[in-house]
Amino acid sequence: MPSIFLSYASDDRQAARTIGDALAKLGMDVWLDQSELGGGDAWDQKIRKQIRECDYFMPIVSARTEARHEGYFRREWRLAVERTLDMADDHLFLLPVVIDATDQAHARVPEKFLSVQWLRVPDGQPTPGLETLCRRILSGEPAEPRAATKKPGRENSKAAVHRSVKLPYPPFPREEPGQRARFGAHVLGWLGHSAWVSLQRLPRWVRISIYVWLAILVMSRGLIPGSDEDISHSDAKKLKAITDQYRGSTNPSDIAKLGAQIASEFSDSPPQESGHQAVLAIPFAAPGGDAPAEKLADAAFAQTYGRLSMAHHGQIGLDKDAATSVDAKAAFARARAGHAAYVVYGSVDAPGPAQVLSVTLAKVDDGSVVWTQSYPVATAEPTKIAEELNSKVPALAPEDE
Repeated sequence: MPSIFLSYASDDRQAARTIGDALAKLGMDVWLDQSELGGGDAWDQKIRKQIRECDYFMPIVSARTEARHEGYFRREWRLAVERTLDMADDHLFLLPVVIDATDQAHARVPEKFLSVQWLRVPDGQPTPGLETLCRRILSGEPAEPRAATKKPGRENSKAAVHRSVKLPYPPFPREEPGQRARFGAHVLGWLGHSAWVSLQRLPRWVRISIYVWLAILVMSRGLIPGSDEDISHSDAKKLKAITDQYRGSTNPSDIAKLGAQIASEFSDSPPQESGHQAVLAIPFAAPGGDAPAEKLADAAFAQTYGRLSMAHHGQIGLDKDAATSVDAKAAFARARAGHAAYVVYGSVDAPGPAQVLSVTLAKVDDGSVVWTQSYPVATAEPTKIAEELNSKVPALAPEDE
């Protein structure tokens, strides 16, 4: 009987056993390492011997082999490829089998595997194609035609294989007595699998168009985390004008002016100073006399307070105490005094070559940090800081208003 070596990843052992049983019933001499190696055998040496002496080598390809960067099965694959170097080009030795929807054109397999036609055996269950293959081998006929008569480059060979191979539709599940709910779940899975196969059979440009359309649809519905809706160009221009005038870290009166301007331009409610408020924004601090640090702290805070006010109307409180430094303890004390649920604060550290503005969003009741980030003073952009912080503020419940 023709002998056939089954090579598989350990996670695919059950599928390999099923294929091996089917091949044995069809008249093949099947060798699997687990069933043939007994105690005391030199495992590696016997595997090498079997690969050198078998008539056919059948690698089992799946999503599990794709996910494995390393594995003994990859050594077996290379040993089989090395043996083909001594064979005539038209002699068929490799019989790759795919047990799931893994794409042959992009599979992580030796290039030699792409020179022959692959056989699909879903979940290792016997198929008419597998039976036909065995009958051809037993009759002495060529098992399968070569996938290509020339030796194209790797990319060209993959493209040719991808065009010639179509994924098969899965068989419709059978209903077992007393398994109605299970049968319904299998039907749903069959529908999903069939839809995926239909999609893969479409021309590539059609599939790309569908993917792009779905991505645009998801983004338009705001389903991507952190994809906050941006403010209009006119509002951004107004906020920039207010930011350029603000000098809150050195002039307390400018803090009140900032709140009044933001409320006048973007909100129907004045800035909250006391009572229940969702978020308390504390002006970002900077060392006195450090002009670059003061400029960044003022601009970043003005942009941040403006963005928060536009995104959460009437829910943003404004602390009007300017300071050259703000620590966490002081920030939480101010937030609790204002009955805020969250607090936003920031400060520039001492002058130095790596001077940064650190900004923090924290929850007041338990002191947990929701988000924090540091930005180099020399290169930070106030608008980007405000956008990032605004996207990190949790959704505020109605009782926070």
